Amino acid sequence: MRKLPPLNALRYFSVAAQTLSFKEAADQLFVTQAAISQHIKTLEEFLGCQLFIRGHRSVSLTQAGQRLAPYVASGFTSFLNGVDSVAADDQPNSLTITATESLSIRWLVPRLSKFQTLQPDMNVKIQPTNTLLDFEANDIDVAIRFGTGDYPNLESQKLLEDTLYLVCHPGLKEKALTPEHLVNLPTLKEKSCDIMLAWNKFYEMHNLPLGQGLTSLQVDDSSVTIIEAALAGQGFAMIRNSLIYEQLEKGQLVRLFDFNFPCQYAYYLVAPPSHFSRIKVQHFSRWVVEQFDQITKQH
Repeated sequence: MRKLPPLNALRYFSVAAQTLSFKEAADQLFVTQAAISQHIKTLEEFLGCQLFIRGHRSVSLTQAGQRLAPYVASGFTSFLNGVDSVAADDQPNSLTITATESLSIRWLVPRLSKFQTLQPDMNVKIQPTNTLLDFEANDIDVAIRFGTGDYPNLESQKLLEDTLYLVCHPGLKEKALTPEHLVNLPTLKEKSCDIMLAWNKFYEMHNLPLGQGLTSLQVDDSSVTIIEAALAGQGFAMIRNSLIYEQLEKGQLVRLFDFNFPCQYAYYLVAPPSHFSRIKVQHFSRWVVEQFDQITKQH
């Protein structure tokens, strides 16, 4: 296989050949003029011939440079056309979103009418799931994930770092309630890592025995179930602020003992890099960032 010169050197040569100015090429490529000169020198050394005649304030192409320029320009045009063909969106008016079940049900679905008012021609589909779905296999445009943001071959944009609060229905909050009382009161627990860590931290802070107490409801992975049980007054729960901040504002739930615990994970907007160039994803991205900003203001 024949060895090609460095791609950057070819790119810098192509722009300089079009502008006949190292300075203008540097401005277009957001690099220094010295970088342009160095890359072209590298290309000339690779080819073993001079490509530019350097004047005091201008440059011109040598015969070798004139022969090479159209081939390089054509090559980069082909690169761009190929990338555009892969990133092309064949359904510009259909947006498919996947998000965790709790966020979809408690937060995203109730707000989607606002997005659809801004984009009335957009057909929005939601796939609520706690499973990480494959974008291509499921025709997904964008995802909101709760995790570390480290997803292979995908681009992640952080939306929110969340906080866990200890909450209950206002009817359960007695004036004389103390942390020690919780050992003998019904608790609602979701068996996720950050929530169990929050409970352990609470017990440690108040010198309470770990793993003891009355658990009236425990679920493997369903914040929605825990929230509904808390709203029904069935017990005390650790719940992410993003899912209940409106219920806290309305007084439907109340915080206890000013306890808060930073989540190990955060919300991220996630998609293959090419999807972020889609106009519909850009519209949704701007809108969802504004919506998450409202949660941040409530902290």
